[in-house]
Amino acid sequence: MFFRLYKYSLMRSVRDRMTLFWSLIFPVILGSLFAVAFGSYTDKEVLFHQVPVAYVQEEGADENFSLLLETLEKDNGLVQVEKVTEKEAEKLLREGDVEGIFKNGIKGGENTESSRVKAEGVAAGPESQLGGGVLEKSGISLVVTGQGMNQTILKSVLEQYERTRGTLLKIGKERPEGIAKAAAALEEDFSYLREGGLGDAASNSVLDYFYSLIAMDCLMGATVGLMCAVEFKANLSPLAARRMAAGTSRFLLLWPDLAAKVTMQFVYLIFSASYLIFVLDVPLGDQWGFLLLTLFIGSMMGVVLGFFIGVCGRMAYPVKEALCIMVMMVSSFFSGLMIDGIQRFVERYVPAFARVNPATLIAKACCSLNIYDTYGRYLENMGMMLALTAALAAGAFLIVRRERYAGI
Repeated sequence: MFFRLYKYSLMRSVRDRMTLFWSLIFPVILGSLFAVAFGSYTDKEVLFHQVPVAYVQEEGADENFSLLLETLEKDNGLVQVEKVTEKEAEKLLREGDVEGIFKNGIKGGENTESSRVKAEGVAAGPESQLGGGVLEKSGISLVVTGQGMNQTILKSVLEQYERTRGTLLKIGKERPEGIAKAAAALEEDFSYLREGGLGDAASNSVLDYFYSLIAMDCLMGATVGLMCAVEFKANLSPLAARRMAAGTSRFLLLWPDLAAKVTMQFVYLIFSASYLIFVLDVPLGDQWGFLLLTLFIGSMMGVVLGFFIGVCGRMAYPVKEALCIMVMMVSSFFSGLMIDGIQRFVERYVPAFARVNPATLIAKACCSLNIYDTYGRYLENMGMMLALTAALAAGAFLIVRRERYAGI
């Protein structure tokens, strides 16, 4: 009996065009509009790519710096080095194929006119200047044409090398016996900086919009949960009146319907998330199993939320529908769907609300999968989602169990 009712409920859910639009088509349209509005910002600013840099090795070059660049390219994946002549390097920088030029072996480390790039928009500034100029010390120079994250990375590489080189030279002159210990300490510090951090993924406000979009899509299940409740209340639906008159246990009729609604909402969510990941190239991470689990729990919470609203009170269906949409949109608003940073504002000033807001819990669960190397934050959010779902389900079933009709 369960599977037969489950099948019929699935068939009715598939034919519901309004649910199909709001749970499947609308999130796809909104996600596409987000992608168009943000352009290629996610790919350029959120995702990290190797920094392309031209390397000119001249007479008297410092071989240690060459080894450093080779290590950063092959072992760390930080830069992508292209060894060329000075003229070729200037052409690559002028055409935007590289972010900067490392020149190794300038005689005497002097900032000569021949060491500058003769390209439009390039100005040779003072030492350590980044915004279009030359950073030069001890025979190694960096030439850039602009200011940004990639240029800052290249500047930091050169500055770190100069500091390390200067420290070792000073120790070698003043206390030669401590040179080995100093080198070991620097290597240990380097290893710590390389292995530390939050993970391989990036956190950015642009991604917060897509996390909130997924959360809103999960809560779209509240509308189908409301429909399920209406079809179960004899004072709101003729179908529910026939069900109540059938004499069959109301819970035997309810479980297949709820299961079918959760199944369809989960299928819609899988399609929407797949569209974001594989069509729009939104970096939602690669932990597919946990992401699917989050979508399933989120869809179940959305359906149960709508069912709880539907069984509460004796209000007419339009009033309950408006209340359901209001709860869904307010929850999505405070998760960051409309305004960047609102989620962090709520977390700071009203932390209790942030811990029970359904859309915030879903968005934070997806975000923690994409950011943290551990699962502590993810399990915390999932636990709150399960607890909230269980509380809503228990309240709804208690109301349904106590409900009686004097006449149908």
